[in-house]
This record gives sequence, C-alpha cells and structure tokens, in this order.
Amino acid sequence: MNDSNDKYRNLLFLVRSHSFSLILLVAGIAWTTMYIRSVLASTDTADLSQPTEMLFAGLALILSAVLAMPAVLDRIPQKAYRVLMAAGVIGAAYFFMASTNSVLDEEQFLADQKAVNAITIQRLTDIRDAQLAYKDVHGEFTDSFDTLLAFINAPLVPLNFSIGSFHDTLPEAMCYEEGYVIRRADVPGVAAELGWDEQSLLDSITADAVAYKVRDTLYTSFFAENFVEEKRTDKKLPKVDLDSLSFSPTSGERFMIDTTYVNQSGLRVSAIKVQDPTPFGRANVKK
Repeated sequence: MNDSNDKYRNLLFLVRSHSFSLILLVAGIAWTTMYIRSVLASTDTADLSQPTEMLFAGLALILSAVLAMPAVLDRIPQKAYRVLMAAGVIGAAYFFMASTNSVLDEEQFLADQKAVNAITIQRLTDIRDAQLAYKDVHGEFTDSFDTLLAFINAPLVPLNFSIGSFHDTLPEAMCYEEGYVIRRADVPGVAAELGWDEQSLLDSITADAVAYKVRDTLYTSFFAENFVEEKRTDKKLPKVDLDSLSFSPTSGERFMIDTTYVNQSGLRVSAIKVQDPTPFGRANVKK
C-alpha cells in the first residue's frame, strides 16, 4: 500500500514539476505548426501565410519550455536560468503581440480591399453600360475614354417618345392620313392653334381625349438617362463622377481599354476588355 502511495506521489510530483514546461511546449508546437501549415497552403496567387512573428513566438515558447524542464534547471546556474527564462518569456510575449497586431492589420487590409474592389467593380460596370450604349449608336465599341466620355454627355442616345393610342374608330393609317400624328416639336404650335397651353395638350393626348398622337424619336444623353443623381438613387447606386470614372481607385492610373473583333455564331462582332492596371493587393503577389 505504501509503495502505491509513493508511486502516486512521485507521479504527481513529476507532472507538477513538468506542467509549466508542458504548457509552454504545447503552445509553442501549436503556433509553429500553424505557421508551417499556412506557408505550405500558400500559392503564387494567394499568400495565405501567417505573419513570421507567429513562428518566432512558437520557437520562443519551445525554448522556454526546454529551459523550464527540471532536468535542464539542475544543469544551469540559477542566475543564468533566470536570465534565459526571462528572455524567452519576454521574447514570446513580444512576438505574440506582434503577431496579434499583424492579424489586426490583415483585417484592416481585407476591409480596405473590399471597399476599393467595390468602387472598381462599380466603375467598370458603369463603363461597360456606357460602352454598350455607344455600340448601339455607332455599331462598335470605342477604345478611347475621351471619346466615350464625350458620348456620355452628348445628346446622341435615341429615345422613343410616344403618347396617345390608336383604336378602332381612329386607326393608325387614318391618323397619319388626317395629319393627327405629330412630332414632339409640333406640340406647341398645335396647342397654340387650339388656344391651349402645351402641357394641357400633352395631358389630353396622353388621356386619348383628342385625336392627336405624338410619335417621335428624341435624343438624350446617356448621362441624363443613367448617371443623374436621381436615377442612381432610385437604383441604390453611388453617384457617378465622370472625372474619376475611367481611373483606378487604387493608384489613380487610367483603366486599360482594348477593343477587338471576335467570331460569334459565324458573325464578326465587336468586343471590348477594360481592366484595372493596378488592382488592390499585396506587393509581390500576382493579381
């Protein structure tokens, strides 16, 4: 019975005397392993590695664990042990804090990246929409931002203007024959002949209260139809600044634009590519 108690006390003493070393060792191995795994998981296009401070913190913890072992303590002078132990613990604490700060920096980097990418994507989307409208008018895309910006502001986008409807008692052919189909520019003159104001005549045509119909093609600007603040607000989109639309929010460099022709279902069609020359990201990492 006494032998069993002695063995138990010896085992308990052994565990207690090595517990601090064991805790430091497990923590050090865990941190070092996490760093190595992150490095192995990284690729040329995705840097997944943890900060190097994590590796140093892990190694410092392992060194402290070795120094804290009773077998080592018996062979090191007390004064030297205290110096080495203090250096190991302080080093581990320093690298731990540095690693924590690196993680916080990473979180800030990801937040900044998300914000910048959102701006970039929105600008490229707006450029694409303007290019599609340009192609509808000119039959092809343009490789010049100056030309595209001039188009955005110019009244070149056709807009069908149609009010008043045809019906059985006054069919379309009869309306044209009798001269009831007029253009938008004719409305003020017709209103004056009737002794009405322009808006009253437009309201009456819209309500089919008169025989007149308006059929016309008006021209407006792409900006007025898509980029004015009211329309952007309705679509829950940010305001458009034409001065910065064609520039990268990361570096201020102009987007790269390239037009070409591709074969699509046997037809030769115009194609375009617009990209950011300086996408937001870390240095030395392929974008």
